Amino acid sequence: MISWDEIDTVLLDMDGTLIDLNYDNTLWNEHLPRRYAAAHGLEPNEASALLYGTTMENLPKLHYYSVDYWKQRTQLDIDRLHSDLSHLIRYRPNADVFIKYLRKTGQRAVIATNAHPNSLAVKDAAIGLIRQVDACYSAHEFGWAKEELGFWEKLFSLEFLDRERTLLIDDNEDVLDTAIEFGVGQVLTIAQPDLQKPPRANTRYPVISDFADLMT
Repeated sequence: MISWDEIDTVLLDMDGTLIDLNYDNTLWNEHLPRRYAAAHGLEPNEASALLYGTTMENLPKLHYYSVDYWKQRTQLDIDRLHSDLSHLIRYRPNADVFIKYLRKTGQRAVIATNAHPNSLAVKDAAIGLIRQVDACYSAHEFGWAKEELGFWEKLFSLEFLDRERTLLIDDNEDVLDTAIEFGVGQVLTIAQPDLQKPPRANTRYPVISDFADLMT
């Protein structure tokens, strides 16, 4: 699927790519609305509507991923909510093996994530992810979400990457759209970001189900 002699750097998304998206889906779609509902005397579905309704449409994209924004918005301890569910943090199939594979074959492995540094720290504490890769960048360091060209301009200026010899693996196809617009040479997406949900039927980019697919 990939000609590795044409790739110098592999950019790896974290949530839904390396890590099972069930953790984040449970946190944001279930755990936070329940806690917000309990704090305000609401039903969870009412809380979800208030939290994720039209209010989000006009905000900067990065707010959606920001622990600081959600702390201010909800007045809840969002860091604690992350830690409550840390038992759900796990690699997707063979993701950790794939990172080791890249180290052996000589490609640079770089995490590029929209996750807030606080969220990243909880996940790293659970599975020791960051020490396994060559570098890790959070969009919050740059002030641009990965769906925005500013993220890629900043990342590539820091890493001095050859766009054509870079592979991006990401479950978010809006992110892949922007990366392609920027000029990233090769991209792949993920069939089943959340291992508790069925694989996606319609993806617009080449797709893998298991990182073992790439280690041939």
